[in-house]
Amino acid sequence: MDLRQLRYFIQAARRENFRKASDDLRVAQSALTRQIQHLEHELGFLLFDRVKRGVRLTAAGQRLLERSQHILGEVDRLKESLQIEAHVPSGPASLAAPPSIGRLLFNKLALTFLKSYPKVNLSLVEGWTSNVLGQLRRGELSLAIVTDPPPDPLLGYTLLFTESLYLVGRPDDPRLKKRSLEVSSLGDIPLVMTSKNNRSRQLIENSAAREGAKLDIRLELESPETLRQLLLSGRIYGLLPYSSIFQDAQARRIGAVPIKGQAMTRYLAKSRNEANSVARETLEKSTVGEMRALAKRIGICGQ
Repeated sequence: MDLRQLRYFIQAARRENFRKASDDLRVAQSALTRQIQHLEHELGFLLFDRVKRGVRLTAAGQRLLERSQHILGEVDRLKESLQIEAHVPSGPASLAAPPSIGRLLFNKLALTFLKSYPKVNLSLVEGWTSNVLGQLRRGELSLAIVTDPPPDPLLGYTLLFTESLYLVGRPDDPRLKKRSLEVSSLGDIPLVMTSKNNRSRQLIENSAAREGAKLDIRLELESPETLRQLLLSGRIYGLLPYSSIFQDAQARRIGAVPIKGQAMTRYLAKSRNEANSVARETLEKSTVGEMRALAKRIGICGQ
């Protein structure tokens, strides 16, 4: 006994005519008749009495009709439920981002998913481009926000925005009142920077080297709050992307001047080999939307 036989049987019972039932189902009458005969043979009793103008259910056929309608109703409801669940985000999804971006993004994403996608097991982690690219290739992350990544056939990239690098320090520092600075002028400025794994540091160091300037890096630091306190001391400067300092810069709590010709581009990266899921698609769409909204809010070049 299979579902097709039950559907044929129910329609024949409703129409009390095999020809009309086969027309409704868009199958040959011989095929419908054969399936019902197989069903009768399997059950060991007749389901229909053949009458002059069609067929009529036997007592056994009437009992089967009641039960089969219930069974097919349950099957249809199960199918509908599974189809709905297949489009509801659920399961694991993870995103890595540099600390400066995570500080602006993670809280918004967490609140969105807690409210709208409670079945997603969301993981939000901080990580530098050089580290997270390997994690994406190994399938340890769903998505990552990266900075000027190298081409990679295993990864796909979505452009988010491009932003400038700024020299940052005290708000009253005259050096930071200029419209812009050349990379070559940075050699005599004491700097605090993040570790060498940070993509923005790699970019500015490479650019300075091309200009014949060697950066005077006095400290390496990862803590945003400690970095902010050091910059306000007036004894040291930082080289930071605008997204990491725009709130303090707009409030004039710090001084900042762009470095001419120095920009970095943020991308959302994902593995081409990882099977897509509704959870990853939802996280990807939410991240792109939040990042482009951020670019618009702070007035940097977004897509």
